Amino acid sequence: MKSGECVIRDDANSITEQIKQADVIVWATPIYYYEKSGQMKVMIDRANSLYETDYQFRDVYLLSTAAENEDGVDHRAINGLKGWVACYPKSHFVGSVFAGGVDESNTIKDHPALKKAYEIGKAIQ
Repeated sequence: MKSGECVIRDDANSITEQIKQADVIVWATPIYYYEKSGQMKVMIDRANSLYETDYQFRDVYLLSTAAENEDGVDHRAINGLKGWVACYPKSHFVGSVFAGGVDESNTIKDHPALKKAYEIGKAIQ
C-alpha cells in the first residue's frame, strides 16, 4: 500500500463481483425520507467499477418498503436506480415492487406486495 492510500476492508468487492456475474439484479431497500437507504447507495457507488467490464446483468429490479403508504414514496429511489442502470447500456430497469404501510414487526405479513414480488420472481428465467 502506498503512503496515504486507504484500504476499505468490507464485502463490497466480493458483492460487486457477484453483481458482475449475475443475469438479474434485485436491489432491496427500506425507504428512509423518500429515498433508498445509505447502505444501498454506497453499494451502488462501489459497483460503479463494473462500468467498463464485461458485466452479465441485463434486468434490474427494485424491492422497497416504508412506513408511509402514499403514492410516490419510492419515486426517488427508483429514479436513482434508473440513473445507475442507464450507465450500463446492455441492461435495463424492469420494474419495482413497493410495500407501504410497513411500520411495525409483522405488518408486512400478507401484504399484497409480497404476492406481486413472488409473481415477478417466478417469471424471471
